[in-house]
Amino acid sequence: MAKNVAKRPAAKAAASKADDDLFINAAPERALFVEMLTLDIESIPAIMDLIDNSIDGARALADEDGELSGYWVKVVASSSEFVIEDNCGGIDLDVARKYAFRFGRPEEYKGTKGSVGQFGVGMKRALFKLGRRFAVDSRAESTSFSLEVPVDEWVADEDPIWRFEMEKASRSYNSAKGGRGTKITVTELRESIAEDLADAQFLSLLREQIRYRHQAAIEQGLEIILNRDLLRGYTQELLAGKNFAPINRSFVVKSDDGDVAVRIIAGIVPKERSEIAKDDGEAENFRGASDAGWWIFCNDRLLFMRNRDRLTGWGDPLPSYHPQYRQFRGWVWMSASDTAALPWNTTKTGVDEDSRVWRQVRAQIKVVGQQVVSVLNKLKTEEQKAETDADMPTVLAMRGRSSCSQRTSTRTRRSTSPLRRRLLARSPRARSR
Repeated sequence: MAKNVAKRPAAKAAASKADDDLFINAAPERALFVEMLTLDIESIPAIMDLIDNSIDGARALADEDGELSGYWVKVVASSSEFVIEDNCGGIDLDVARKYAFRFGRPEEYKGTKGSVGQFGVGMKRALFKLGRRFAVDSRAESTSFSLEVPVDEWVADEDPIWRFEMEKASRSYNSAKGGRGTKITVTELRESIAEDLADAQFLSLLREQIRYRHQAAIEQGLEIILNRDLLRGYTQELLAGKNFAPINRSFVVKSDDGDVAVRIIAGIVPKERSEIAKDDGEAENFRGASDAGWWIFCNDRLLFMRNRDRLTGWGDPLPSYHPQYRQFRGWVWMSASDTAALPWNTTKTGVDEDSRVWRQVRAQIKVVGQQVVSVLNKLKTEEQKAETDADMPTVLAMRGRSSCSQRTSTRTRRSTSPLRRRLLARSPRARSR
């Protein structure tokens, strides 16, 4: 377009007017931008994004084995305000000025290897979602800053240059004396958020979601505290023994943005004592919530859990999920130094089904799922038709009757039968990493 204008044999004033006529103002409206940015994210994923940032900060400071002991994240949620505070390193002043508060991630900014943040919108989207005023106070190694944003005033500002103005900033901060960390306070909560944070059921769901979605960080020693309650991690156990063990596969998927390391663990959990005498063919016997299905992680952040639909092969090529498969558990961890290589969506609540990485991983999920389902089908057949021990080799292998059973975890527990001992493989994250 510029070349065509330059070729016109016109006077300077005419050329200037012609230039004005050729260009269209396509600048975004701040109000529309904020509305669209927050439209597709719910309150819990927004809160998770803020916790993600704290965990990324802790991992940037962690030693090589990923131990996070000593780091903490405190969340205080009420109908009047939302506060999240951590001691996870803080935000450097230059990072805050050039990257952290920009809408989108500049190409030159590489971030922390193996982190969760990728798209450069999570923190801003979460803050806009939660309330109409937010304050950020952060203390890094040698810098500190304080920022307060009245959202409605910022939205009404017609300045074409989008920016936030800090209240104070220092390049001579002494972290050895004052410590490192970030505190975010959101006030003037949006009506729906205030209602959620006043609801005991919502807070219970939030507590559960934090435990599930950040179970890896909690297991690595990070303390997450919600309204003064220290949250405990979520773990499950898979049956294992001399002749029976979970499937454990590791492989690497190549992508244009780098390698993605994949680990799949799947197997069978013990039956609940109350379910042992129930008929698997009677679906109404199992109406309660079940953790059966696939649990999918990217860089240790849980994307979705208990998946039992076509996304992970249920219904094709596996049979459609039925209560007889309630002992099925599968976990998938995808890890990459460059988060752009991971097949997740912007809210980190699902996968990009068009991703080549996901398609390759999904193919392996289907294979592993078929193997576990095949064992569960054998168990059902043997339990229904076996007349002697010789007729039920799969059942006996699971029950670990052999006195030479291999210990596959750091702990054992008694079977529901006093005559048998089951050895359990701890999952989702085995200690052999």
